[in-house]
Amino acid sequence: MENHIRRLRAARQWTQADLAAELDVSRQTVNALETGKYDPSLPLAFRIARLFGAAIEEIFVDSEGPEKSGPSAPAPEPGFDHQTRAATALNELGILREMGEQGWELTGVGLGRLSFRRAVALPHPPPRWLYQRLSGSLSSGQRDELLQQGWTLVDSWLGTFHYFKRPLP
Repeated sequence: MENHIRRLRAARQWTQADLAAELDVSRQTVNALETGKYDPSLPLAFRIARLFGAAIEEIFVDSEGPEKSGPSAPAPEPGFDHQTRAATALNELGILREMGEQGWELTGVGLGRLSFRRAVALPHPPPRWLYQRLSGSLSSGQRDELLQQGWTLVDSWLGTFHYFKRPLP
């Protein structure tokens, strides 16, 4: 079974020992979970999910089941072209910048993917977008401040990564 524990732990800047202390398990157990050498018991999976504020299915992925490739892309909308780009922590911000400059609007995020749309009948030049990704907990005050600055929340992933957009003038 695949999981996102390492990514969630790193987003909080925790060591394996920090996470082990939070879960009341050994550091070796955390290492075995992260490397896929150990599947957690159901009670431990629930503790992990509660700790990260996510559903179990968002953290643990059945690599043999139908969800292997991640959530399916949204149904195409008439009048729009759609594009899904594979993304990693290393290239994600570059993809967001590139696609925004080309007039592609971010519509959703998931494990290793960014989904975009762009109107078929584009004005010249097409509207451009600016994107921002925030990590960690997002308070209602922070969200309100971003909304007042013209940002729109596109999507949150695992309750840890938050993606915002706003049109460029």
